[in-house]
Formats: sequence, C-alpha cells, structure tokens
Amino acid sequence: MGDLTRDFSRAEFACKCGCGKDDINLTLVERLQAIRTALNEPIRIKSGCRCRAHNEAVGGKLYSAHLTGDAADIDCPDSGFRYRFLKQAFKIFNRIEVPRGAWIHVDVDKSKPQDVCFTD
Repeated sequence: MGDLTRDFSRAEFACKCGCGKDDINLTLVERLQAIRTALNEPIRIKSGCRCRAHNEAVGGKLYSAHLTGDAADIDCPDSGFRYRFLKQAFKIFNRIEVPRGAWIHVDVDKSKPQDVCFTD
C-alpha cells in the first residue's frame, strides 16, 4: 500500500542520495499507477526526484525533469516487461526515453518537446 496511490509511496520517488528531496509530481505517479494496474505486476522505480548534486553524480542532464519531480526511471528486469510497460506507456505519456540500459524514462515535463520517444 502506498501513501501517494494504491501501490506507490513517496519514499520510492525520493532522491537516492538520501537528501530527502521527494517532491514528485502526482500526475506522473497517477499515470504510473494506471500502468501498474493495467499490468497487474509491480513497477520498480529506479530513479525519481533528484537534487542537483545527485543528478550531476549520476550523469543526469543539466535541465533534467528529475530535478523538478517530473520524471521517473523504471527498472526493466527483462524484455517482456519492457514490452508490456511500453505498450501501456505510449497510451498515456508524451515523453518516453528508451535507452540501451535496463530502464525506461517517462516524464510529464511540459517545458520540453511533447509527443517524443528518444534515446540517450
């Protein structure tokens, strides 16, 4: 049980450096909850909010949507999960990054180009 939605808690989206930054955009979380419900399987948040120092430490972009709580990176344990997640994500997200790594980035940052699927 989560404290933001049925399955997600604020702690899952908090900056991984331990600084306490956890101001995640609720629209993002609600969209991820919709995917979680459709998939009927857990979604692991690899990265949510980031403070500037942590964003720099992990090689994040200077104006990353993680800095404003508008982004999340989703852990993809295998190609089947990646396919199932993306099938749902393309229905409700306008910004999706599909890098070579074992994760997918989704965000709700309206200040960036919309209706895009990009790579790192």
